[in-house]
Amino acid sequence: MSKLFTHVGQHLFVGIPGKELTPGTRRWLNDIQPGGVILFARNIGTAGELRALGRALRTELKYRPLLAMDQENGRVNRLREIAGELPTIAELKREGSVEKVEEFGRSTGRWLHQFCVDIDFAPVFDLELTDADNALRDRCWGKTAAEVITWAGAFLEGLEREGVTGCPKHFPGLGAAMLDSHDKLPMIGRSREELLREDLQPYRHFMRRLTAVMVSHGLYPAFDNQPASLSRIVINDLLRRQLGFTGLVFTDDLEMGAIESFERAVVDAIHAGADMLLVCHTPEKAVAARNILAKLPAERFIESQKRIQQFRDEWIGHKV
Repeated sequence: MSKLFTHVGQHLFVGIPGKELTPGTRRWLNDIQPGGVILFARNIGTAGELRALGRALRTELKYRPLLAMDQENGRVNRLREIAGELPTIAELKREGSVEKVEEFGRSTGRWLHQFCVDIDFAPVFDLELTDADNALRDRCWGKTAAEVITWAGAFLEGLEREGVTGCPKHFPGLGAAMLDSHDKLPMIGRSREELLREDLQPYRHFMRRLTAVMVSHGLYPAFDNQPASLSRIVINDLLRRQLGFTGLVFTDDLEMGAIESFERAVVDAIHAGADMLLVCHTPEKAVAARNILAKLPAERFIESQKRIQQFRDEWIGHKV
């Protein structure tokens, strides 16, 4: 394994403003030295502009950052201005062709690969369990674990065949949420038995091949009394020890409404075992997160640094 890094900013995944790197954005990125950058619609102009942005990000920092995007299907389509409208999950499943869904994953991977994207924060592994407005409508691949395994698995297979790693979400399952975690903290009232038998089954099925997982800002009383993204019981005990996951753990965006205290969440997420913390919208909060991490004991990061560097070595190499 390559030499470990020394910047705590490597545990941050940040969003940037604009479609190009301005002098101000370059100074901010070089100050933080984030481990990754997530791209949103605000960063996407023409295909040429996005390609140039990806290449610039790859060469700007001391450590080549991981680049990511939420690129799913019809509803969540960051590349809409370039790739056009994408089919919905219902449309993809209508013909009953797993091969067609795998090809959709491959086409998604080809789009992302040409824009220097390493990670797609997809597919959604949540089960479709409610009609509530929880931000998951039209994003779930099925009502049962078996459906999700079949259809989301085909998308994942296609995506990774094109050299882009998938990051399933939102562990341990937001399908029963009655609230949108972008706005408020949803309480998932499923029993431990239901969660283990149904919601967690897609993760368990693909565990040996998964290299990244995103943990939700849901509250699961069956497991713990704090959000999963901040819970050592969920991340360290359940995901890592019980399920055997050895890859990267991402939090969902720590600027979401489900998070009561941003500062406390930064500390709690690291203590819980998360490797990469998403801070997607506010540059000042990314700086604050870096400053908070810098005050934590160095030994807190050793195992996480090993996982991040292993991911780099396996997927993108590294730049020192």
